[in-house]
Amino acid sequence: MGTVIYSASPLAAFSGLLMTVLLVSGLGLAGLIAAFFQRNQGKGARITMAIAGVVLLIFGCATAAVSYASISSGAESVVVRLNDKTVATSNCGDNGGTCRDYILETSADQVFYDFVVNPRTYDLARVDACYQVTFYKAKSLIDPVADTASYHRIKTITRIETADPAACQ
Repeated sequence: MGTVIYSASPLAAFSGLLMTVLLVSGLGLAGLIAAFFQRNQGKGARITMAIAGVVLLIFGCATAAVSYASISSGAESVVVRLNDKTVATSNCGDNGGTCRDYILETSADQVFYDFVVNPRTYDLARVDACYQVTFYKAKSLIDPVADTASYHRIKTITRIETADPAACQ
């Protein structure tokens, strides 16, 4: 193919989800342990801590299951035309801070993809150019048909490289 403008290992692509699973599961486990071993706390407080711990563990396990489903389904590659580039700004946190998502709006046939990339990749990408993108699509544990949608927002990208313009026709 052509020039690689972004490359990452699958571990790097899923690092955010893996950190979320570890953090949430660790907090849930700590809550459960604290509920059982803090005898000086009232019964209501211990029950509340245990319930919160179980909820966090369930959330951690569900996130791990969705991540595993995405990883085990394998990487997909698609040749797309970059239609537009957008910087989306949103509020994050309670302190009034803002977050920016750098989005490459692409299409292939009748399917539209929004790829969330880092600022460097955003700057290197050119509108109306063709790219081959390798990514892991988010999978649903409940609805296996959800994969047929005509729009996908993808954050777990492992490779973006320039492609032959004839492949985008």
